[in-house]
Amino acid sequence: MDENKHNTPESAPEEKEIETARPAEGGPGEANAAGTGAGKGGRSLRNTILTCVSIALVLFAAIILLRQYVYLPGKYEAPPTPAPTPEVSATPEPTPYVKKIPVMMYFTAREISFPVETVGIVPYTDSKGNEVKAEDGSTVYTMGTVDSEKVAAWLDASASPGEYGNAIFNGHVSWKKVAGVFSILPKMEAGEEIVIEYDDGSTMSFTVTSVDIYGIDEVPDTVMAYDTGDSRMTLITCYGESWNSSLGTRNQRCVVVAKPTDSSRIITPPAATADPNEDCDT
Repeated sequence: MDENKHNTPESAPEEKEIETARPAEGGPGEANAAGTGAGKGGRSLRNTILTCVSIALVLFAAIILLRQYVYLPGKYEAPPTPAPTPEVSATPEPTPYVKKIPVMMYFTAREISFPVETVGIVPYTDSKGNEVKAEDGSTVYTMGTVDSEKVAAWLDASASPGEYGNAIFNGHVSWKKVAGVFSILPKMEAGEEIVIEYDDGSTMSFTVTSVDIYGIDEVPDTVMAYDTGDSRMTLITCYGESWNSSLGTRNQRCVVVAKPTDSSRIITPPAATADPNEDCDT
């Protein structure tokens, strides 16, 4: 009953002023709110695009670093299965001995495979391409290399893998800032398998016996010796961060030695026959 007494006429003008201050429907107030929302939506889209571009650049940089410092092998090819040796009933005619040429190498446990190319002995050159001379002025010779991170090199003057003697291979740890096929050598361990495929399609298995690091001037003579008194493969690559700017190479070498898994398969090539027309030293 007393509530109606408080509704005096003096409060009516105040209510009218409040109503007058409200914007009309569809007026400038609503348009301003819509414009603010559209602006926020545009900034949000731009921020999302910039974030995506930043992530893509970071991923691209990470891939470049991985290519430089981490070996990323290509598709692995499993070594071919050796064909069974046919039984021979009659005594075969002797055939001339043919030296097998290695054409593929497989690090089976690591599922890495790559081609092998044949190289010879070449003059040793420094970082500027000048021939390195010995103290007596004579030319210094060394094993050739292949200018690719995807290929290993085999020295043709050395033994064929599996022959009596030392089969010598080299490969780049990196080439033009891309990790090479032999960058994995320092991580290998004794007991790992290496399979060689030859030009005639046959294969032979070898077992790693040692992994060693040497200074560039401390590499044992047996590393590059043709006759080591056994049958072995020697794999050589550069190692370490110390760089020899005058020679254009690193100051250390990683050397992996592997020997035939089945010693009964070691090949003893026939002794070379002396040429009767060749002059002899007396």
